[in-house]
Amino acid sequence: MSRQQSIILMFAASFCWATGFIAMSVILESVNAVTLLFFRYLIVIAVLIPIILKTEGFDFPSRKNILYITGMAVFNVLLMNLLMFEAYRTTTGINIAVISAMNPLTIAFWSAALLKVRFRWIQVIGALLAFFGVLVMVFKGNLYALRTLQFHPGDLWMMVAVFSFGLSAVCSRYATRTISPLNALFYSAIIGLVLLLPIGFQSFEWPDWDINLLSLVLLVGVVSTALAQWFFNVGIKHIGAAESGFIINFNPVFATLISFVFLHEMPVWGQLIGWLTIMAGTALFYNMPKSTLK
Repeated sequence: MSRQQSIILMFAASFCWATGFIAMSVILESVNAVTLLFFRYLIVIAVLIPIILKTEGFDFPSRKNILYITGMAVFNVLLMNLLMFEAYRTTTGINIAVISAMNPLTIAFWSAALLKVRFRWIQVIGALLAFFGVLVMVFKGNLYALRTLQFHPGDLWMMVAVFSFGLSAVCSRYATRTISPLNALFYSAIIGLVLLLPIGFQSFEWPDWDINLLSLVLLVGVVSTALAQWFFNVGIKHIGAAESGFIINFNPVFATLISFVFLHEMPVWGQLIGWLTIMAGTALFYNMPKSTLK
């Protein structure tokens, strides 16, 4: 897979993640975090089985690789999701959006610390510029509102979730060196569910299903989890964790577009400026030799 194809696939992953943001906030009004997490990854497993059977077949990980796949399960399937869902319950949407904007920076941090990735100064400027653009989008151009942010207990949970996701990206980088991204996602989902059962057994509650709730849970499971994480793992395998993680900056861009198309929410000038700033930061970040990132 070429570099350009990998980047396009990462944009697709960002779009898939964005579709799930609104859906998850609605689901968590009637379903608790453990229940949503269980059905989310149960759907992932069910979706991936026929795809793997038809495309590449099951490739059981080696003894060494199982450690990295378990890391994907622990840091992504379990910790990141449970902490994020707890943050949804105990802090504001604005605070979550601001902290989530740190995702590409934390992935870059872990990539530098654990994968020995080295960044040029132009990339650092691009990353910070894109981060600033995300903040502009979140606050719709009114950055003065940053001064009015209040600390909530859920902010700490969200910060740990962001760093946990960064570690899972590094684990994925190691895991996909000897196993396909599809198989890595499949086995990490299984391990994550197995680990979830003793932890969340008492918290599990059977939902009062209706067509709307079922549709939203399927959307989260199929699109914003199975497809998004598969695309993300493919990107990590071919262009590295840091470069793949940078595309997360486009999550609020796609969320704004989705809100405009389906909810008829017209973006304001501040969001458009933020969008352009993210584009400029991305152009700087990707203007580098191919060998710069791992």
